[in-house]
Amino acid sequence: MTDIYLHAMFGLGGGLGAVLRHWLALRVNHDLPLSTLIVNVLGSLLLGLWIGYLGGAVEMGDEEKRLVFGFCGGFTTFSSFAYQSLELRRERTIVVAVANIMVSLALCWIALWLGLTLTR
Repeated sequence: MTDIYLHAMFGLGGGLGAVLRHWLALRVNHDLPLSTLIVNVLGSLLLGLWIGYLGGAVEMGDEEKRLVFGFCGGFTTFSSFAYQSLELRRERTIVVAVANIMVSLALCWIALWLGLTLTR
């Protein structure tokens, strides 16, 4: 299997995820960011289900891995963040996982504030 084919699978998944996220955002109209919450939770759930099912029952092929991770990444990068934090908990300690979560959230909020401040 060529690298270009695997990259194309990732791109296909990412494109499909992004289109679905946009479609959902257009349909969920609320004063709170419910569409973002929905895609973050659904993306995390989907990735967990997919990895749990295929990682436990069946070994995922490279094409399928790229397609699934591309989709979840296009749908929401929060699913990857949640999975990586869980892996930190499994491979290291709860302290490392919580530190990853707190630092990520803090830096993202700071980056958002900085971006908004720089554009004023």
